[in-house]
Amino acid sequence: METKLTKDKGLYRKLEITLEGNEVAQYLDEIYDYLAHSANIPGFRKGKVPRRVLRKRFKETIERHVANRILEKHLNEALEKEGVKPVADVYLQEVNIDEETPKAVVIVLFEVPPEFEVKNPEEITVEVPKVEFDPKQVENYINQLREQHAQWQTVDREIKEGDLVEVEYEVEDTQSGEKDKGETAGVIGEGVFRKEIEEALKGKKAGDEISLQELPLYDKEGKEIGKVNIRLKVKAVKEKVLPELNDEFAKKLNLGETWEEAKKKIEEQLKEQFERSKEAQKRELLLGKLIEEHKIEVPETLVRRELDQLVEQRVRELQAYGLKPNQINIQQLVNDLTPVAVFNVATRLILDKYAEKFNIEVSDEEVMQELENVAKLSGVDKNALIQQLKENGAYEATLEGIKAELRRRKALEELLKKVKFVEVEPKQEDKKEEQQKEEK
Repeated sequence: METKLTKDKGLYRKLEITLEGNEVAQYLDEIYDYLAHSANIPGFRKGKVPRRVLRKRFKETIERHVANRILEKHLNEALEKEGVKPVADVYLQEVNIDEETPKAVVIVLFEVPPEFEVKNPEEITVEVPKVEFDPKQVENYINQLREQHAQWQTVDREIKEGDLVEVEYEVEDTQSGEKDKGETAGVIGEGVFRKEIEEALKGKKAGDEISLQELPLYDKEGKEIGKVNIRLKVKAVKEKVLPELNDEFAKKLNLGETWEEAKKKIEEQLKEQFERSKEAQKRELLLGKLIEEHKIEVPETLVRRELDQLVEQRVRELQAYGLKPNQINIQQLVNDLTPVAVFNVATRLILDKYAEKFNIEVSDEEVMQELENVAKLSGVDKNALIQQLKENGAYEATLEGIKAELRRRKALEELLKKVKFVEVEPKQEDKKEEQQKEEK
């Protein structure tokens, strides 16, 4: 076997594998024998079709079979001989066969990892926005809890903003005369009812009726598509009653026996969340800084693979929200998620280098513990997951993937200890964004 490695564009490499002799003859015999006994060719009995006829009709099939057999047996050996390791998929690019010799030349294309040296972490400075825990978060969260546990109490008065209104309705299409009747409810001011209806309901009481004539209907583009007559009868008016901040409310929330105890726990929980958020932000900013410092060339094949997974995951999420496949703009998802895919691939490559630099090791026990964590998150038994992976032939690859990810995590933790973090006053737009996050 002879091999030849050449550079292609970017990180792509071409590997040429040349093989001749009995092995090539054997692979040719295999495919010709199969075709001769399976192909239906007019004028020839099965098993008696001449090779020249089969070669003319099934040239690509013959070449692909021989190429695949050669790659199955010799690809790893050839890659090792040339000292290269593909980062992802290997593509069959060209096959040339000389049946007289016999001789086969197989050319494959793949990408290799980018070559770069990682920076000394002690020389890397990461700016993080200076933020302090705002006690208003406690007040905001308590208000949210009150809203979540609010009750609607029937009142005998006129409707106003914020009331829950239950109505009977009758909608008549002015053109066809078709009518639709039913009951519904909505909070005034939350957009459940159209503005015209909300304005007409305000000031009314239970038992009152309203009518709206020739109310226009619009399509998604805002074009008028018809008119309807609407009649509503108010069945009930309810106002929101927020729970009092007392010991009873504390017990209902399972936060203690007294409200003071509950408030203290809420503050502690929010402070813990705030600190976790700060740590997560430090990690994210550090990863961004690493990409900025190293500016590596990212393999296209890895990005495509990552992007496929991200798009598939996002589609599942959107379908879980009730969207149908034909309602999802895949191209828009690709455009939105491509920067994320590039970021993810780049950070993995950089962290892999730092893991080598720090001589980070991961034990088999750590890998199995992480596999157990994955099983728990998936809601399956660890042994059942292992059995499923083995049946699918993905067990070893999964363990290798877990091991690589654990090495990256350890490398990131080591970097967090070594790089220099400097707090800076956040910009005005950053302050607004941070305030919105805190409110959420």
